[in-house]
Amino acid sequence: MSDKAVPARICVIDDDFMHNSTLCQFLLYHGYEPLPFDSASAFLAQFKSLGACDLVISDINMPGISGLDLCKAIRAMQLEPRLPIILLTGSGPGVSRALGIDTGADEYIEKPFPPDQLLAKVRSLLKIRTDDAKKAGELTQARRFISPNVANMLSAQDNQALLTPHRSEVTVLFVDLRRFTTFSSRVEPEEVLEVLGRYYTIVGNAAIKHQGTLGFLAGDGIMVFFNDPEPVPNHKQAALRMAIEAREALINERRRWNERNYDLDFGIGIAEGFATIGGVGFEQFSQYTVIGPVTNLASRLCYASTQGQILISQRFHSRLEADFCKTESIGELTLKGIDGPITVYNVLALN
Repeated sequence: MSDKAVPARICVIDDDFMHNSTLCQFLLYHGYEPLPFDSASAFLAQFKSLGACDLVISDINMPGISGLDLCKAIRAMQLEPRLPIILLTGSGPGVSRALGIDTGADEYIEKPFPPDQLLAKVRSLLKIRTDDAKKAGELTQARRFISPNVANMLSAQDNQALLTPHRSEVTVLFVDLRRFTTFSSRVEPEEVLEVLGRYYTIVGNAAIKHQGTLGFLAGDGIMVFFNDPEPVPNHKQAALRMAIEAREALINERRRWNERNYDLDFGIGIAEGFATIGGVGFEQFSQYTVIGPVTNLASRLCYASTQGQILISQRFHSRLEADFCKTESIGELTLKGIDGPITVYNVLALN
């Protein structure tokens, strides 16, 4: 009998009624749940409504859609975890086997075959599928702890190459809450977590939408940078679009804070320039983040902003496309850690 507490569901596709029925009885005897289909078209028509299918066993030579075409159709769905497919044929070895493997079949069995041979392949493929599903679940859980675009890059290429520190031109955005320390000392922890959760969601969703990389979440402070690990055309404009969208949502959220007598506000600062980017930390833990003067400038501009302002430097302003946004001059500000006063602008809206 199968070791699975819940029987694996195996779809059997064969236009030969006797062979289909015999195979289903064999699978049922060994603890599986067989679902018979007399054609590939019937299977495809019902596939989405099946609820679950753990493995497909299909004949190759059938009227209409062949087993090879069925295999191509299943692989085109890009199912995760991968749906294993066993192709059966009575036409003998050679070209059919090569075509079967080429179209994405996991196993190819020639009729007639020893029942134990099929059973061994079924057990092997189901175990692989279970392991893949477990790994996919673990990966999905792990991906929640890093920026989505970094997670996608790590899953698609050698992570060591991505994490190696490198130089790149980036736009860095900081946003944080005003008077958060006082607020968090006066209300219950559950209320603090609720405020942070909604705040993180607003800023995080705007960052992802505009291809930003989440550098870190530290209390009420959030850093987002653009143009790494994936290039973002016009990354300065992308950062401003994200900032405007986040500000509008946070203004609405501020009304909610006021209704609850939460003395909170927010500010945003944006800067651009070259920085060092990569994995920072040690063997057991690291973050993909950005280091350099541009980070410090964006942080200081954020600290200087009040009442939902989006502050940028004159340098940043001068590098934007003409008439990209409406701004107002704040004048010269002396920012901690920045040499000399700099002219600062508040971004009012996009044109």
